[in-house]
Order: sequence, then C-alpha cells, then structure tokens
Amino acid sequence: MSTKTKRYSAGKGLIWLFIFLALSLLPLLAAYSGDIPPKRTLLEELGVVLGFIGLGLFGIQFLFSGRIKQVAPSFGVDNIVQFHKEIGIVAIIFVLSHPILLLVADWEYISFYDPRENLPRAAALVFATFGMITLLYTSLWRVSTGLNYEWWRLIHGVLGFSLVFIGIVHSIQVGHYLNEFYKIAFFIIFFGSLIYLLVHTRLVRPYMAKKDPFIIKEILPQKDDCYTLRLEKKSTEPFRFLPGQFTWITISHTPFSLQQHPFSFSSSAEKGVLEITAKRIGDFTNTWKYLQPGQTAYLEGPFGSFTLKEKPCFLVMGGIGVTPGISFLKTLADRKDQRKCILIYGNERWKKIPFREELERLKNQINLELIHVLEKPDKDWDGEKGLIDEKLVTKYLPEDLNEFDYYICGPGQMMDNAELTFRKKGVDWRNIYAERFDFV
Repeated sequence: MSTKTKRYSAGKGLIWLFIFLALSLLPLLAAYSGDIPPKRTLLEELGVVLGFIGLGLFGIQFLFSGRIKQVAPSFGVDNIVQFHKEIGIVAIIFVLSHPILLLVADWEYISFYDPRENLPRAAALVFATFGMITLLYTSLWRVSTGLNYEWWRLIHGVLGFSLVFIGIVHSIQVGHYLNEFYKIAFFIIFFGSLIYLLVHTRLVRPYMAKKDPFIIKEILPQKDDCYTLRLEKKSTEPFRFLPGQFTWITISHTPFSLQQHPFSFSSSAEKGVLEITAKRIGDFTNTWKYLQPGQTAYLEGPFGSFTLKEKPCFLVMGGIGVTPGISFLKTLADRKDQRKCILIYGNERWKKIPFREELERLKNQINLELIHVLEKPDKDWDGEKGLIDEKLVTKYLPEDLNEFDYYICGPGQMMDNAELTFRKKGVDWRNIYAERFDFV
C-alpha cells in the first residue's frame, strides 16, 4: 500500500469552489433559461432567485455529507463538515427569505398557506417552514438542548430529504419558471441524483457493510476511562487504511442502526490488527466497558486526509486526541522509519495519560522527542505544566520550520493556540493538518 497521501492545495480548493458554485446555481440557471415569463416586481423576482439558490444549496448538502472520499483529500473531513454546517445555515436563510419577500411584495401569496385553497400544498409548505427552523435549531444547539446524537441524525436526514423533495414539487406545481418539459426533467434528474447520495450513505453502504462484518476480539482498558477495541475481519480480505485515518463504526446486530460514530484508528497501518480507542464521554462510548468479545461490528471507511506524509512530524495533541498520532508512531516503528518526530502531548495528570507506557516504548524504537504537558501536575513534576499555548509551542519548534509537517488534534482551544502559533511563526498552511471531530 502506498504511504503517500494527497496534500492540501489552493488549486484543488479553487476547483472544488467552482464545482460547488456551479452546481448550486444550476437550478436557478435552468429556471431562467428558455422561455422566460414576464418580469414581476423586484421583491418578487429577488424572492424567487433566493428560493432557487437556496434549493440548490440544500441539494448540494447531500454531496458534502455523503462521505465521498474524492472530496475529503482536498480539504479534510472536519473542514468539509464545518462547510456543510455553514452553507446549510445560508441555504435555510435563503429559502426562508423566499416566502417573506413574496409576502412583502404581495400579501395575496398568503393563499399558498391557506388549507381552504389547497390542503396538501398548505400542509407541505407549513411543514417545510417549521422543518427548516427545526433543522437550524437542532443543528446549532443540539448539545445544549440535550438532543441525543442518534435522534438528531435521524431528524437531520429525514428533514433534509423532505425539504428538498417539497421544494422540487413546489417549484414544478407553481410552474411560473418551470414552464417547459426539459426544465422539469432537469430538476427531477439533478435533485434525484443528489438525493441518491443520501440514500447511498444511509441504505446502500450499510447493506454492503452487512456482507463484510467485523468481530470484537478484545476490549482493552486504558488510562483516563478510555477503552481500545481490537477488531478482526470475518473475511480474509485485509482492511487497508493510512495512519491517521478514521472509520465509522456500528456495534449492533445490524449495520442499519442509527448508532454509527467516527473514530480514528490507534493501530499501525502495517499490521492486520485493527484498533480504535475512545474515552467514555457519550451514550455510545459509555457502553464500551460492557462489550463482550465476539460481538459484531460494522466498519465504513477508511476516511480522512489527516494522514502521515513524507516529512518529519511535529504533533500537538491533547488527551484522547492523540489516537491518530499513536497510529502514526506505531506505523513508523513497524516501517523502521527514523524520521524526526516531535510530540507535545497535553493531559490533566500523569496518572491519566492514555498510551503513556506505549509512548515510552516507542521512544526506544523511533526518533521521537516526547514532551508531556500536565495541567495539574504533582508537586515533584519537573516537566512542562499548564496549558499548551504559544510560548510552549514556540519553545519546541524546529529551526527548519517548513521541513516538517504539523498535526494538531485535541481540545478546541489547544488546537486554536497551536494553529495560530504555526501560522504566526511562518509555517506554510499547506503543511498544517488539524482534525476536529465536532460533527454537530
């Protein structure tokens, strides 16, 4: 398996930006092509334009949430998820502006919401209006409202599909701009293709995973209430991944379970053993200590561009965010790769450091400089203490800055401090890789 992975580049970013804009505007361009009806007031036309653009943006969300491996190497999965979230907000604002502007222009449009005029239409539009508000609210404030991740995932998928479907039907039924057969056919094919991406992610991929299950071989306790799952494939075909990548895992008798979560591999990419490690901080990971060897798991992946490149490594990681870094270091040890690696590793206390003994062993196998940083050290601790900030990161930066690749994973504030320090000191942005697993 090749050890080389794609780097970020401005060129790839511009290409994908062009593709995104083109696809988002296609519904509007199709509607305004061919035989165009007489123009109405400025507010009415603006409302229609925002509605078509918003519908296009909604449809494109299925592209950026469909776990398409060709997209992630250009940006990184965490960046794609953040982009998906922000564009989703813009799409909702645009679509909600559509009825508001039309009603401001002419109050007669309120008849679209009148069940006496057309009950199915009114019900669908009321559902769509409140559905968009619900989608926005649950996406922005899921954690603070205590909404379960699995329920959010179900609500998110159902509402996303329903809103696009209602938007297509509404556009065709109104027929003001979709007044020719080819326009209607385009809308059905275009949005049908995008909706299929959702169907593929939620139905086709689990069906394929069902044919290739994994078995939990061991559940290994780690420090700080963390657990490692050691997995083995039932079939003899090997599961290949690059160090630093992650997988979506479902632990259930069926891969169609809503309880599917992403975790980085903590094992070497050079051995047949698959391991993922996580801390018990949520509903799903809280069950890990009760798992039993022999239980079935389903994996989808691998995914991610937070992968080991060819340069020496400078890693800033905190807590259980070290898992992709552990995969890096184990892989280097198995490859007998002696490139320079610097790991600044932040934790609360010495007794709570995950992989502490493993890191000490790796120091004897590879060219690893390990700097532990403790937030609450014991009195006899003579190493680095406090939080990982600009001063501490700068202290360990190599002289030949851009001869290294930089990897950051851990708590948000630590990641921000490290990334801003790298940029401030002159590290090329193309050499900086950050992985944030705040998926909602």
